[in-house]
Amino acid sequence: MSSEEYSVLISRGKAETQLAIKALDAGHAQAQSLDICRSLGADKFELIYGQKKESKLSKLYEKLAFNQFDYKECDIWDGSFTNHVPSIYAVNKRFYIRPLILGYLDIQKDKVVKNSCNNTKCINPYHNHYLNSNNSKIGGGDLQIVLAFRSQGVSVPQIAEVLKVHRSTIYRALKNERLLIGDKDHRQGDP
Repeated sequence: MSSEEYSVLISRGKAETQLAIKALDAGHAQAQSLDICRSLGADKFELIYGQKKESKLSKLYEKLAFNQFDYKECDIWDGSFTNHVPSIYAVNKRFYIRPLILGYLDIQKDKVVKNSCNNTKCINPYHNHYLNSNNSKIGGGDLQIVLAFRSQGVSVPQIAEVLKVHRSTIYRALKNERLLIGDKDHRQGDP
């Protein structure tokens, strides 16, 4: 699979950043530029044919565009850190890498990103949990698992054991989804 080299000029107010991007064709470059704009909160972009020197940010976007992350291995950020969290400066603003990835992948902006591999330098999107708040113990994917298990009649303590959380966390998640009404396990007071 051959790729073509482009650069994109991203504008956010009066601030501008130019990034090198690799794409399969002009349509792919256009789509990537839109995703990059969304993640940086940019106002507009201009796609330029030809190459520009790659930066750490352009390498990150290339890995995202071509899905070059491996689920089994950490992807260590070798750029700057702010408060021990991977970060970068673009369009005159500091961005933390994990939320930047969240924006690029078009995952809800109100989600909180927490690293699940406990490697603070890892930016692999497969090693992230996307939570509703800082205090959440389970993410959106875990909530779908909870709902699927409950629909199959699996008890709350069994679900809690599988997800390695306390059963009260599962009850709270179900209550928030308004599915706890009529929950047989809750009425009987599971141990």
